[in-house]
Amino acid sequence: MNRVGPSTYNEGAQLNPDAFCASVGSVLAAERSDDGWVRGARALCDMYAGVEAQRFGSILVSMAAGRTGSAIAEGARWLLPRWQAVS
Repeated sequence: MNRVGPSTYNEGAQLNPDAFCASVGSVLAAERSDDGWVRGARALCDMYAGVEAQRFGSILVSMAAGRTGSAIAEGARWLLPRWQAVS
């Protein structure tokens, strides 16, 4: 499992949630689709890519604080530092 992945998203450039999710999509596509954190990250992007940037960040923070072992929480923990790097 490669939780770090290559830096294919535009680190340092400000992205909206939709563009961010598209940019990390290739990293997620390279991972095993049955891993919970991958499913969780994809689900979060599917559900919230259309919201405004500040709300997306708040959602990730809230979800990342969730129960350990939850696919959504694990996905949020993977997405959050990457989102913070580009927002």
